[in-house]
Amino acid sequence: MSASKITVISTSYQEVMALLTSDSLRAVEEEIASKVGMSVLREYEPATTNYTQAEISISGISASQIERSLGENAARIIAFGVHFLQDAEATRDEEEYPAGEEPGEEDKSVTVAQRGLGTGFGITYAIYYNFLANRTPSEFREFLRNRRIPHHARFAKESRRVFEEASCDQA
Repeated sequence: MSASKITVISTSYQEVMALLTSDSLRAVEEEIASKVGMSVLREYEPATTNYTQAEISISGISASQIERSLGENAARIIAFGVHFLQDAEATRDEEEYPAGEEPGEEDKSVTVAQRGLGTGFGITYAIYYNFLANRTPSEFREFLRNRRIPHHARFAKESRRVFEEASCDQA
């Protein structure tokens, strides 16, 4: 089995900031958050910028293409995002730990002060939408593997299932 090639696109900090503060992203994120009963935590935007920049850079699509997709495919991206967040199997959180490095009970108790969706999650869903609608499954798996998504093959399979369910609801 040969690995798919990921094209790295240089993405500047300014391009990422423009996308993170764009009306098209805000509209998609606010709609998804509203439909799932969560809020968008905009105060953490500076912390998400570098992660978002890296994610865009290896997605194979530019920040301007993502912004255009957020406008042209907003309803589909919103439907996918809502389905994804409401799907228990797709959002099952499994940590990968090497043998002997599993967290002890004392490491498992973490207090979260605020629960919500970080600014830029709509960019992630637009990227996933692009892979699921326009690219091959192996390219999506390679992207997820490069982003260090735990259990990337299972995640890709679940994302495809959720995407197809959301697409059926849009028809």
